[in-house]
Amino acid sequence: MKVFLPTVVMTGVLVCSTSLAQLSASGGIEQQSVTPLQVLSPAQQRIDVARRHISADPKRLQSYNDLATAYLSRARESADPRFLKDAQQTLDQSLAIDGGDFSLQKTQVAIMLARHQFTQAKVRAAELNRRTPDDVMTYGYLAEADLALGDYPEAEKSIQWMMNMLPNNRPALLLGARLRAIYGDPEGALEFLNLAFSQVPAAETEELAYIANQIASVQIDAGKADAAQPVLERAEKLFPYYWSTTENLARVRIAQHRPKDAVTLLTSAAQIDPDPHELFLLAEAQTAAGQSPQASTSYAVFESRAGNSAIHYEDAACDLVLLKARSSATVRQALTLAESERKTRHDVSTLDAYAWALHQNGRSAEAEAVIQKAIALGAQSAQIFNHAGHIARQLQHLTEASRYFELSMRAEPTSDYASDSRDAIGLPANPAGRSKATAEPTASMPPSSVDIKPITESAAAPLAGSPAFPPAFSAVPLTLLVPQATGTDRMIRKAQATLASNPKDASSYAALGAAYLQRARETGDVNDYQLAEESITRSLDLDSADFSAVAPLQTMAEVCMGEHRFDDALTYAQKALALGSGDQSPFAIIGDADADKGEYDRAEADYARLAIGSSEAVARTAYARDSRVSYLKFISGDTSGALRLMKVAVSEGVAAELPRENLAWLYYELGEYATQAGDIASADSAYLAALGTHPGDYRALAALARLRSNEGRYQEAVVLYEKAIAVVPMPIFVAELGDLYAKMGNETEARKQYQLVEYIGLLGHINQVLHNRDLALFYADHDIKLDVALELAHKEFEVRHDIYTWDALAWALFKNGRFGEAAKASERALQSGTRDPLLLYHAGMIAEKLGKSDEARKELKEALVINPHFHMIYADRAQQQLSLLESRASSGPAEESHAP
Repeated sequence: MKVFLPTVVMTGVLVCSTSLAQLSASGGIEQQSVTPLQVLSPAQQRIDVARRHISADPKRLQSYNDLATAYLSRARESADPRFLKDAQQTLDQSLAIDGGDFSLQKTQVAIMLARHQFTQAKVRAAELNRRTPDDVMTYGYLAEADLALGDYPEAEKSIQWMMNMLPNNRPALLLGARLRAIYGDPEGALEFLNLAFSQVPAAETEELAYIANQIASVQIDAGKADAAQPVLERAEKLFPYYWSTTENLARVRIAQHRPKDAVTLLTSAAQIDPDPHELFLLAEAQTAAGQSPQASTSYAVFESRAGNSAIHYEDAACDLVLLKARSSATVRQALTLAESERKTRHDVSTLDAYAWALHQNGRSAEAEAVIQKAIALGAQSAQIFNHAGHIARQLQHLTEASRYFELSMRAEPTSDYASDSRDAIGLPANPAGRSKATAEPTASMPPSSVDIKPITESAAAPLAGSPAFPPAFSAVPLTLLVPQATGTDRMIRKAQATLASNPKDASSYAALGAAYLQRARETGDVNDYQLAEESITRSLDLDSADFSAVAPLQTMAEVCMGEHRFDDALTYAQKALALGSGDQSPFAIIGDADADKGEYDRAEADYARLAIGSSEAVARTAYARDSRVSYLKFISGDTSGALRLMKVAVSEGVAAELPRENLAWLYYELGEYATQAGDIASADSAYLAALGTHPGDYRALAALARLRSNEGRYQEAVVLYEKAIAVVPMPIFVAELGDLYAKMGNETEARKQYQLVEYIGLLGHINQVLHNRDLALFYADHDIKLDVALELAHKEFEVRHDIYTWDALAWALFKNGRFGEAAKASERALQSGTRDPLLLYHAGMIAEKLGKSDEARKELKEALVINPHFHMIYADRAQQQLSLLESRASSGPAEESHAP
């Protein structure tokens, strides 16, 4: 099957745990398909964005490069070669601005490959490779050209270089799959294709459909047409009306001896795709269907296009040789065409066509030498084996002939070549048109899975502990109360120094942005988000279409997450994935964004994608996956499971040598789950471990303060809160300190803290975005500005739909007297079964206001059973309300729940 646009181009410039080749049994692609009726295709979206960027800044080279590569993508989506002209025109504009730009020169090679100018492309790619020998993509261009020209050993070398430099990058996987298929290793090809498919974000529907078609094509060529059919049907759902899917479905129908159905499909494909190969397939199908007049017309149109096309189609060239070799009147023309083709190409298809033309011209001895070269490469083709059989029989090599005919039947039992081979050795026809070899779908090697092993007893010991009331809290060493230098500032200065001497160094801008983001994590300073975004933008302005752009794109996605710009985070993470570097860690960010939007099932599927790949890739991402899946377990009500998996994540984080703040975050999350489970001693140990890892960690300090205040250790809690606020004055910390002062009877200090809450929450645009939910709960908890509380809750709901936003909305509605609406929102907050005592308390209080006493008692009792000290104020109120409800229940008949 021809490849209209180079593999490297598509995977190198584009923005499931399920193996696609196994879909005939599992149907797994359904879970990640997107709505097929999109207003714009992925490439059209990129074209639109690039045009807008050019309008905004006509001198920005990267925008022109983005537009040119988007046109290349659109060419493959639509099979319309006119987009190649648009790509060249766009590139010419950018080259006029800076003809020496390396990225633009690579795109020029990509256009050459798309136009099938393989010899010129190879020469230019070799020049670029000598100029920058550590660029992965130039090796890909060399491999693409060598595959087309039939220089497979050289292609193999280039692909191996790609793998060595960046393991499991998607272009290398797809090129390697093509080479494996050529070498007669369909299972190996499917292994690579499945791994490549697993790296593609769900929004890239054409790329998913393209790889699905590559999988189906390998299966069809291997005689497994029935296995290919469900893959193609699901590919059609992903990207409807795709020319490649239509062509491959027609190939399936031909293999199933349903030529009339194939004619219908190929008629449609020929109308979409200008490649003459479609017309040749159509004519062959019409002949098989007994439609001779229509076939004659199709053959004639095919000959006209194949001989005069402005673009050289290699499949069509071989088709034309084989067609003319059928007739004694044109057999000499066939040889002339084959000899011309062989001057530039030595791929297996060209070798086969040349051998057959020699044979038909009575030069069978020469034909045998040529076809042996194709067979020596390992090609498992029914056509090649059939031709080899006829050539051997003509030379009276009868044993060899029989062997080749048998290999032809084995390679693709349902093909016409297999039928001809059966006739050649005198076997009866296969009346069913199918063999046992195609009765069952073939599954390729599934993605590797990883067994999650529990950490050892010694590793778990520091975090172990059993509940004890009152707990014996460990003392917090004074040295852990104040932040210590982490080296992040040094990284910032280093990147700044490099940029001072080389202001066009994209990688240094990327490093600077990553350092600013890390400092934002460590200090909570939201200004660093803006600095990070500015640096990353400069990096992407210089280079956004190569593997080196993966890191800055991922950093930008994390910045967007930190600023609660979840849709933007998804966009950048998907762009990082679409570059095809083999790094699947952006799926963690995609899952985080989905989780914050309340799409927990989608988040689970996103996180599962982190488990796919080589053992090295899994090792790098295991802690990221397990810590996030742990959160999903907690959301689903499996708090003990969340604890177990978070302990695993902590061990993985230690093994991965995470930065200290990142590892401290894992310990902090472990402490949070222990707190929710009521295991105060274990929570205390986890928070202390976080502080020991990252002294002055503001989250751990505030968490330790919260534990102590809930248990009546007020003076200790005040000190810890003050230390946390000195690092990062988070409104929620300040509000809790105010509540603590109020609990201690110090109303003056309490009021000061409450005023500070509002000041911080409304200070600057970013704070107003980040702290809407906290401020809404603060107002609701303290019965002030209740209308503003509801307004803020609704504003937060515009961007987040997770359970905690539903809960904040429910509580604000409750405090505004809108009890029925509050109950519905609270039901959404608890719909996953989360065992968070505060959410249960809110639900119980709402139910009580609606007169649902039994439900209220149940929710309040569950909150107190989980943790009798879940909140400094509300734990006591829950106990009081529960006692009142219990008293009412014992003094009279139980009240019936009723609707609001």
